Amino acid sequence: MNGWRHGWLRQIVLAGWLLVVLGPAIVGCAAPRGPAAPPPTEVQLSTIVIDGERLARRGEAVPVRVFRQGAALAVSPGMALLDGDRVETGPDAEVVIRYPSGTELFLRPNSGGRIGSFTEFVGELFAKIKGAFAVETTFVKAGARGTAFLVRGSASGSATVIVFEGAVELGSTRGEWPSTVLGAGTMARAHPRAPVPTAAPPEELARTREWVERLEGLSTASSGASAAAVIGVAALVAALLASGGDSD
Repeated sequence: MNGWRHGWLRQIVLAGWLLVVLGPAIVGCAAPRGPAAPPPTEVQLSTIVIDGERLARRGEAVPVRVFRQGAALAVSPGMALLDGDRVETGPDAEVVIRYPSGTELFLRPNSGGRIGSFTEFVGELFAKIKGAFAVETTFVKAGARGTAFLVRGSASGSATVIVFEGAVELGSTRGEWPSTVLGAGTMARAHPRAPVPTAAPPEELARTREWVERLEGLSTASSGASAAAVIGVAALVAALLASGGDSD
């Protein structure tokens, strides 16, 4: 009799532990979603993708560098970024940077720029803008509000801009030519000459959309796997409880 009581007492204690530790996570993963969570209050290096195939793990050495006031920081997914920080991707890394406004920057390998409105940019990025935002090379500024566009910046300061949604104002940071507005489906290359809008090649648009969707898909798949793992652990412990009533 005492063994029976002790066995069930142990199960009650284990069930209570399970409810306290895993309950909030299970509810958060499985329950119907309410209103969206508020945006982060800081800029985040939210996603790091390695070799175009997988998400970087926390604690893993990644080919991404972050400099703050000239000093290199330890880099990990989800880290906070401050105005003035410089982010650089290596040849095998892609990153997503998220701003409190909801703006997202997708950086290809061998790209870099400084946090704020993204300045001193070199490489290739896709920007999904919420509110007002700008991407700048040394000589070219692409400013937008609530739009989506690609920027390809060279070390010389020139930039190619392709607009996917809305409109982008392309201007000279030194006032060397009048600003030009690019509409959706158009592109232009700027510096040293003034930009001349032309139609964007369909294959260029398709290539960029595929890239952005791939990064978004990797991030979503990772979140789903985490939810499934939590629920799986809960189910396993529950099965142990159910089978352990006669065991001491």
